[in-house]
Amino acid sequence: MKNDELENLRHKINKIDDDILSLLSDRSKIVLEIGKQKKDNSVIDLAREQKILDRLCDKFKGSYPKDTIVRLWREIFQSSEKLQKLTQENIQSKRSIENINAYKGGKAKLNNNNKRVIKLSSNENPYGPSPKVVKFLDMKNINHDLHRYPEIDGSSLRKVIAKNFSIKSNRIILGSGSDEVLLFAALAFCQDGDEILHAKHGFEMYSIVSKVVGAVPKKIKEDENFNINIKHLIEQINEATKVIYIASPNNPTGTYLSRDQLVKLMNSISKNIIVVVDGAYVEYVQKDDYDKGFSLTDQYENIILTRTFSKTYGLAALRVGWCYTSQKIADIINKIKPPFNTTTISQSLAIKALEDKEHIINSVKLNNEIKSWFENELKLLNIKTRQTEGNFTLIETSLDEAEKISNHLMNDGIIIRQLNSYNLPNFLRISIGTKEEMKITVESLKKLYV
Repeated sequence: MKNDELENLRHKINKIDDDILSLLSDRSKIVLEIGKQKKDNSVIDLAREQKILDRLCDKFKGSYPKDTIVRLWREIFQSSEKLQKLTQENIQSKRSIENINAYKGGKAKLNNNNKRVIKLSSNENPYGPSPKVVKFLDMKNINHDLHRYPEIDGSSLRKVIAKNFSIKSNRIILGSGSDEVLLFAALAFCQDGDEILHAKHGFEMYSIVSKVVGAVPKKIKEDENFNINIKHLIEQINEATKVIYIASPNNPTGTYLSRDQLVKLMNSISKNIIVVVDGAYVEYVQKDDYDKGFSLTDQYENIILTRTFSKTYGLAALRVGWCYTSQKIADIINKIKPPFNTTTISQSLAIKALEDKEHIINSVKLNNEIKSWFENELKLLNIKTRQTEGNFTLIETSLDEAEKISNHLMNDGIIIRQLNSYNLPNFLRISIGTKEEMKITVESLKKLYV
């Protein structure tokens, strides 16, 4: 193209940009007038914004990707909101995090003088880590180089993980807990205004992570048993969808997706949508149609499978998680992963935990046996439970009964989780502890129902 032709095209672009600026100026004046008509500070109407986005995407016939149109207009929506609020505050967060309710998790302790406290609120392994981990700590093998940074990429731990699961170490990403891996996926593949899908009653952090990166969380419909319907999920995907979070099994509902369901999903969506399958409770699943392996990452380049050392491995305090994915995604995430994000101590103890397969087998076996016994005892008390895959029991009752049970057990020094923060206030989640702990819990409940 000749220089004069190029300059002519640039001149046309400049003219269009000037027209856009003029239109934006006119739009801002109307926005201010609308703000004056509103009697309160509730200027956000997300339903109306979505209708506008749908209309614009349908109407747009240009060559820009439609997700770009969505992001542009969401930026305009945010600017319009600020205009209408006319805030004088100097420090303002970005719009997406204004309505985040900080994650609190299960109650960790009681504010009373109970000598005995049984904590059944956070789905921890009641048997703790492998004896090999404890022995390693006792031998003080990790005291010599605390002034040195850990391995920048945790290569020693990654090699042991790779050997343990017959996978490739260069496709493993370590995180400070698997929560950090969830964040990596959103950071790497989402821009402000993009959308992230997750189950309506999925892990609370999915919505929080979405908002942290400026994305819009969208909830996937579930059936009456909290199962994700793949057809409904696919129907909710649009041009702005960039990441899908699926916990399998899901916390707190205990539902899961079979391998066939995951394959159906992966075959039905665009290859530029990243699917993160959160496998925090993988080891506890006993279903034959559930896939505990990693072969899907060879079949689909756009899938991330996460794991954690916080549950069956009993290392919750050390914050070690990881994911396995395709080489392409691993290379992308490694660009944003902070250096030294897992410590020398946590890496060393995770390696020791992996050496003791018998401890994992026994922990899972005990969990399943005690869970079955506990839920049968609840049945005898006419307390209804839902089928769950994981190390927790899900009780369904009325709101009044849920509060009654929760308060009663708390007064007896037993901490459980009422699921208000999941919009399931009539449900209770009780982590499976030791046989002694669950017997004490049953005896406490008998005071209410016998």
